[in-house]
Parts: sequence; structure tokens; C-alpha cells
Amino acid sequence: MTAELGIAPMAAAAAELSVVVPVLREQPRIAELHAQLCRGLAPLGRRFEVIYVIDGPQRATLEALKAIRRQGGGIEILTFARPMGEAAALTVGLRHASGAIVLTVATELEVDPAELPRLVRTLETGDADIVTLARRPPGQVGKGKLERLLDLLLQSRLEDVRSPIRAMRARVAAELSLYGNQHRFLPLIAQAQGFTVEELPAPAPGRAGPGLGRAGSWPSLLLDVVTLYFLLKFLKKPFRFFGGFGFLILACGALATAWLVFERLALGVPLGDRPALILSTLMVVLGIQILAVGLIGELVTFAWAREAKDYKVDRIVE
Repeated sequence: MTAELGIAPMAAAAAELSVVVPVLREQPRIAELHAQLCRGLAPLGRRFEVIYVIDGPQRATLEALKAIRRQGGGIEILTFARPMGEAAALTVGLRHASGAIVLTVATELEVDPAELPRLVRTLETGDADIVTLARRPPGQVGKGKLERLLDLLLQSRLEDVRSPIRAMRARVAAELSLYGNQHRFLPLIAQAQGFTVEELPAPAPGRAGPGLGRAGSWPSLLLDVVTLYFLLKFLKKPFRFFGGFGFLILACGALATAWLVFERLALGVPLGDRPALILSTLMVVLGIQILAVGLIGELVTFAWAREAKDYKVDRIVE
């Protein structure tokens, strides 16, 4: 395949650029995708490797990729024994990348492959650690719904947080570790770790681009946003989150209990047939339990922080 496109075969160790492609389901047109990647990256004149991470058994896709490699395609194929998800596929692919720059793309490329060299050059000539292509479908103006929600909660300035087309430096790829659905918010997670992120607008054909997607995916996305909000805001200070809720519930329960006791002692109002006493007592107990969870979280964070590096030195100026 690469010989047909005028690109010399290469060894993975000699690659200057690594391309990671998670393959989440059978891709009958995987050879066409590989050809598009080769044509798009050819103007760079760099030696590159393409790492395909196959998520679970995909016999047809695996055979097609083996055929490409037999033709000198300069690719590496990693397979999971069972489906593990896109976050795991990305993490494994990033760990196996050997290039100084790592590019991630989806099997549905969603943009013109000619945009890829511009993405790489922007990363090389700028100060950003990650550069993403912000997909803009025809007729779209401004941010999508999800991006506006993230802007409200996390002060995100990104227009297409979930863009799968990213270029990053090798040191970023080595430090990122994703799980669950965190791949959807990779730029925000990288920013939280101290890396700088830049966006490049790129036209996207059809309906590809930012947004909440299908109606059935909204609940999942909203749960992911809540999880991301907690992880980025309270991971290192859990008592700020649990303590606030716990103290509020405990205070309300204590005030309600005090008022009921006052009514009983001062006004002679009986308490035996009043469910408010049970409710206020439960609120006190619940508030104490939530506060305890926050304190346990602080203890775990303290024990973890002694072994984990909580800072990142960007550069040493001499």
C-alpha cells in the first residue's frame, strides 16, 4: 500500500510520527482509511507508523490490516481479547507510540486528510502540548450544546471537546491514562494535568462535529460530564464536595430536631405521632455519614499524594 503511494516502508523504531487509530468495530473499508492517512501525511515528508488497536475480535479487519502490513505498510497491529472500550484502546496505542509526535484519529476520519499536516505543523511550530481539530459542520455557528455546558461548569473554551483528531507531543502521550469514557474529554483532562491545548478549526462534512449526538446518548453524556466535573474539581479535595452537602443536611436536620424538641418542652406538642421527628433524625444521621465519606476521601487522597506527583515542571530556566 505505501509503495503504491510513493511512501517508503519504515520500521517502528525509526518513526518520527506515530498515528494511533482505535478500531472499535469491524471496518470493511479499513484499507481505504489507511490509504487516506498515507496520502494526507505524505506532504510532511516524515517517516511515520500507524498503530491500529483492534478492540476485541474483528476477524475481517484483522486480516485486512495483515494484508496491508505484508505490502510494507509500516503499521503495527494490537488486538484485545475482548472489547475494552475506546479509552483503553487509546491508552494502549499511546503507550506503544515511538514517534516524537503522536496523532490520534478515528476510523471515521470526519475531516479532509489534507488537514492532518496543518495539525502537525501547528504543534511543531507552537508552544501547545496538544492541538485538536475543531470540526465545524456546514451551517454551524458557535459551540455545540455539550461544549456550552462544559463552558458553564468547567470554564472550558474549547469548541469541539470530543474531537478524536489530535496531535500531541510524546511526553503528553506518555503521561495520559484514560478509562471509562474519559477519551471524550481528553483535552480537558490534559489541561487539568498542566498541558496546554490549542484548537484548529476544520470543516467537517455532513453531520460530523460537536454536539450531544443521538437522543439515546444524552443521559450517558450527562453522567460523563458530572463525573468529569467531580474528578477535575474535587479529586484532590473530596471533603470540599462531601463536606458541603453533609454539613447542609446535618444543619437542616439539627435545626428541625431542635425545633421539635422546643415545641415538645415549651409548648407541650406531643412527638409520638409526628413523622417529622423521624425525618429530622434521619437527616442528622445522613449528614454525619456524608461528612465521614468526605473525611475518608481526604485520608485516601493524603496517602495517595505522598506517592503521586501532584505538580508538573514545564521548564527550567537557567
